[in-house]
Amino acid sequence: MENNTAQKVNINESDILKVFAVSGAILQSVLGMFLKYAHTNDDLALLGVIFNIVKYTAPVFIFAIVYGMVKNNQHTKVSHFYKEKFGELVIPYLLWAAAGLIFFPEIQVNQHVTSFWTLIESFVLGNASSQFWYTVMMLQFQVLMPIIIFVCYKYLAKPRRVIPLLIVSFVIFGAWLWMYDTFVFRGTYAISLRYLDRFFVSYFIYALLGGIAWVYKKQFDGVLRRIQFILIPVMLLILIWTNHEFFGFGFEDMSFGNLIYLKPSMTLYSLVVIFLIYMLARHLISLNSRSLPYYKWLSTYAYRAFTANVFILVIVLRLFGDLIGQLPFFVGLLLVYLTTVACSFGVVYAFAQLKVWAEGVFLRQKGAHSNNH
Repeated sequence: MENNTAQKVNINESDILKVFAVSGAILQSVLGMFLKYAHTNDDLALLGVIFNIVKYTAPVFIFAIVYGMVKNNQHTKVSHFYKEKFGELVIPYLLWAAAGLIFFPEIQVNQHVTSFWTLIESFVLGNASSQFWYTVMMLQFQVLMPIIIFVCYKYLAKPRRVIPLLIVSFVIFGAWLWMYDTFVFRGTYAISLRYLDRFFVSYFIYALLGGIAWVYKKQFDGVLRRIQFILIPVMLLILIWTNHEFFGFGFEDMSFGNLIYLKPSMTLYSLVVIFLIYMLARHLISLNSRSLPYYKWLSTYAYRAFTANVFILVIVLRLFGDLIGQLPFFVGLLLVYLTTVACSFGVVYAFAQLKVWAEGVFLRQKGAHSNNH
């Protein structure tokens, strides 16, 4: 039974998972920008290790999104769901992507905009900025909402189907990872198939687990309780594995493009981190933690802060200017990260309040106009 505080703020595990995901995602953006400030191998090693630690964000986001989707939309009309998500997710994405293209076109990735069609391609593929590939990938799971709801509530209504579906799904996912590693990542189709990293199939296993975690919540929680004591040691061992893989490429021209989600080590790491954050969330909710209202507020603006973060980060770096290079490397990194987080959430919160105010003014004017007639 959830306690009064949890009920009051209407919080669940997915909210806390989203907060960890957006925190890690913004840190990834900062780490990527800080490569140009790293002048020694020690600096590069620090960036690489931290990046490995927070390379869980997309899987955590997907797990959390589908967990919340399945929890809240069993009887929601599909048209209503799509309309709500268009305003909640698509509009902020389009606005921030457009702002980036207009004010900071240099932060584009892959194919740059040179014509109307490449502009459309930029929005569809998420090339306006480094973080938008995830938005494009995540929106696919929103489009798949009817299928996800059907699988979770209809097909998995019979418990005996859960384990076979998980086994088949992990086999398919393993084959997908092998295919990507063999033919795409540094392979023959590295250019022609480079956008597979934002195709929903590359992350469906986290969505499936998110749905199962809600529909079979009691059983899911029970499994995690039985394995909770091995999760942190396993996470540390996998971190050693991922760092060994990453630093095997060397420090010369170090690129975070070599640190990908689509490999066994990062898949296992992401799953363990999902389980750990989920258990922390359950613990905080059961304790009636005073932090719950803060988690709820942050989760409310998490997606919007994420879409804004690189735009805000570029401004923060320009405002700090030469100061970053004068500070100790880690101090500069921490300062830029905390400032970017605060400004990202602050800006989107201000826009949200401005929207509420504008809608209120419009409704009052509309009411006054109606009364005059």
